[in-house]
Amino acid sequence: KKHDLYLQRYCRTGHKKMIGKQRELEARKKDGSLFPCTIGLTEVHHMGSRKFVGFIKDVTVQKSLLIAEAERQASDNLLHNILPEHIAHRLKQDPSHIADHYDNTTILFADIVGFTDKTSRMSPHDIVSMLNDLFSRF
Repeated sequence: KKHDLYLQRYCRTGHKKMIGKQRELEARKKDGSLFPCTIGLTEVHHMGSRKFVGFIKDVTVQKSLLIAEAERQASDNLLHNILPEHIAHRLKQDPSHIADHYDNTTILFADIVGFTDKTSRMSPHDIVSMLNDLFSRF
């Protein structure tokens, strides 16, 4: 009903609100599930007749790709914020392991669950002592 009134008003006044444009919204499938889509409406003149053609395009895949790219970018930003550039690049190329040898040097990158929360209330000396105790157990 609402759409019919819009088309009647357009035919009467020529004022376009939706014709020739696209909108992105969520639509409902027959099973009741929602999906992202673009919709559009266009006017077609054919053999002296005026017709209106509507279309709907499911953009679920495109949305998923955009979300995955945003997550990848956030992951890359995190790597570059906490690691040297060349190490971050190597981890992205081969995430299995990085093992380099330098005489008299040991560097270990480790992800310890709850580390930031726990160590934010500790002195540097206590942090080093805790890490020394933890890694001495191996």
